[in-house]
Amino acid sequence: MQLLAKHADVEDTRAVRQPWSEWHQFITMLGLIVILILIMSTGNLDSIPASKTGDLIDAATFLFPHISNSTSSKLLSPHTVHGRPDIRSFGYDLGGSTCACTLQWDTSQYWQRVWYGMKYVYAHVFTVFLGVILLQRWKWVLIYKVANECLEELAMPAFGKWAATVAIQDMEPRYDSFVNDIVLAVIPFMGLGCHLLYVIDMPDPFPDGLEHNVTNCKIVSILLFEFWVLITYAVVGGKFGGNTILVSDIHIDIGKVVVSSLQMMILYFVWVMRALPVKLYYKVVSLAFIIMCPFVFYSARVPPNEQIAAILSFALAGIVTSVYHKYYTNKSRYVLALALPLYLSAFVLYVSFSSVVSAPENQFYYKRMWCGIGFGGKEESCSRIRY
Repeated sequence: MQLLAKHADVEDTRAVRQPWSEWHQFITMLGLIVILILIMSTGNLDSIPASKTGDLIDAATFLFPHISNSTSSKLLSPHTVHGRPDIRSFGYDLGGSTCACTLQWDTSQYWQRVWYGMKYVYAHVFTVFLGVILLQRWKWVLIYKVANECLEELAMPAFGKWAATVAIQDMEPRYDSFVNDIVLAVIPFMGLGCHLLYVIDMPDPFPDGLEHNVTNCKIVSILLFEFWVLITYAVVGGKFGGNTILVSDIHIDIGKVVVSSLQMMILYFVWVMRALPVKLYYKVVSLAFIIMCPFVFYSARVPPNEQIAAILSFALAGIVTSVYHKYYTNKSRYVLALALPLYLSAFVLYVSFSSVVSAPENQFYYKRMWCGIGFGGKEESCSRIRY
């Protein structure tokens, strides 16, 4: 009996997983960065076709037709479009008026710019949600995101590229702003992540509180490094050039599926390294899948509007979290009473959105790279510029 009891104690000890050391976690994350570098060093699996030269239209002439009949000197540009010397401008808009600015301010047009058209909202939504889960400190996530927005704008005058990666001509159709990225994406999904943490009782990486010592400094460094690796993998989506698979009447965004899968894999590595309960991982991944769906699957009859899809994503994930809160936990019902009306209001807003903010009359703001406007679908015209 003593032998059996001793054997049982050994089995119990083996069953309890221990967290990896900070050094082993760092090496693992570093290995993932090396893999990412290798992935990004390969050629793109798909690319956006260049607009046909004959289809291009000079933006200034298109926006202001009277220019073509003007006797004034032609606009001089240091760059040219190969095969189309007549194209000397690209479209630029500050929201509400198009340069040169007219003597008006159209608030309806402004909100159309904010909500409709080309956006990159999904990356903000997904990384904020996962960041709150990983770091369990919403203030850290908010500080990072605000700093990221500042650096994106600083990169424009410093490097001549939006976010230090994308040509300036690609900034406008996204209408990338603090309102889009922070107010409409970061804050709602940061709150959603906090709600999930509350109801699933996620173990805190600092059970004894965050103190100013070497041990906690190591833990903070590893947490931030893991978060950085996770969000950096979002660049893999660019390898797919926005390509989709059409199933029936639904587009499936391949890049987002691949990136989300890779990030879920990295999240699992973190779970194993921290020896966190696997059942919590399944709960987080399930909600992450719900968040992902409105961005990955969209109708072929309507152009994708990621800022509006974020409303549906927030509503669905929030309602599921609230149902779990109500029926599977004994957590405070006051928190539920505060959160659920927000989720339900978001769902009602999504369903009736077109009556709140009408869609633009044309598809002008669904195009990318305004170096002569192409209207042939998913394409870009700036690849024809010769520097």
